[in-house]
Formats: sequence, structure tokens, C-alpha cells
Amino acid sequence: MLILFILTAILLVVVNGMLVYSVARPSHRIWPPPAQQTWQYYVVWLLTILSFGGLIFVGLLDWNSLGWPATVQWPVGGFMIVVGNILAWAGVRQLSMKTTSGHAGQLVTDGLYEYSRNPQYIGDITIIAGWAILSASPWAIPLCIGGILAFLITPFAEEPWLESLHGDAYRDYRRRVPRFFGVCG
Repeated sequence: MLILFILTAILLVVVNGMLVYSVARPSHRIWPPPAQQTWQYYVVWLLTILSFGGLIFVGLLDWNSLGWPATVQWPVGGFMIVVGNILAWAGVRQLSMKTTSGHAGQLVTDGLYEYSRNPQYIGDITIIAGWAILSASPWAIPLCIGGILAFLITPFAEEPWLESLHGDAYRDYRRRVPRFFGVCG
């Protein structure tokens, strides 16, 4: 399990590093990918899938080593995973799988996107936090924090790209609707 933990941690550091690079150098961004079937597209998705798969497997292998009562794990963690999936998949359905995967698409500002510019990421963060509680694993929790960090950084990498695609419409949307929830801007 230690090897899986280390490999997953390295993957998450690389994913987060690519996102930070994309924020710092938007003209050379890795995410969102400049086009479909580019090395950026494949590398980001491969590393993301492997890192999130790793944090799930670490949680399974170290299941409840914190000894949390099932009455906490399942209702709280399970509920968060269900709610997170509902949010994330409703956002995917509204935006489209292609656009969710990093392709240019229409600016969506209604439905869930009327309340948050990133409802899918709120859902993904909720799923990962739910998994941290459900797995009750001290090995999985830091990996979950790394996964959550990726979803907190990603909008900052996407916003310059969205502004270049949609111009004033996106700038107006950004002024009206919060990035996650709460404060706009």
C-alpha cells in the first residue's frame, strides 16, 4: 500500500503542478488542452484518472483504519458521495461531456451554472471529501486533500481560456456568478 500511496501522491503533485503551470502561463497551458488529441489532452486525463483511481484504491486497502463508527462513515460520507455525483453529473449533462472534457463549447449560464460557475467541481470536491470520510483512512485523506486541491485550482486555469473564447459575455457572467458559491468575481 505504501508504494501505491507514494505513486498516487506523485501523480497528484504532477497534476496540481500542471494546473499551477497553466494558471501561471496561460499561453502555454496544459489545461484546458489547446485541442483534442494533443499530448496535453491525453497526459492530463491519464494522470487524473490514475491519481483518482489511486486514492480510491488506497482508501479501500486501508479501509477504516481510523476506526470510525459505521454510523458516521456511511450516512455522512455516503450522502456526500451521492450528492456530489448528482451535482457533478447534472453539470456534465447541462454542459455536455465534450465540453466537460476540455473542448470549446457554448457558454452555459443557466440551470446550475446560474448559481455557480463550477457546479461540477463543487460536486467533485464533495465526492472526494465524502470518500475521505467513508474510507476513514489516514493514508487516503492526504490524497483526497490533493484531489480537492486540483479542483480548487482548475477554474483558475480555465478562466483566461473561457474569457478568450466568450469575451464580454464571460466577463459579465464572472461578475454575476460566483466561482464556487458565495462571493462573485
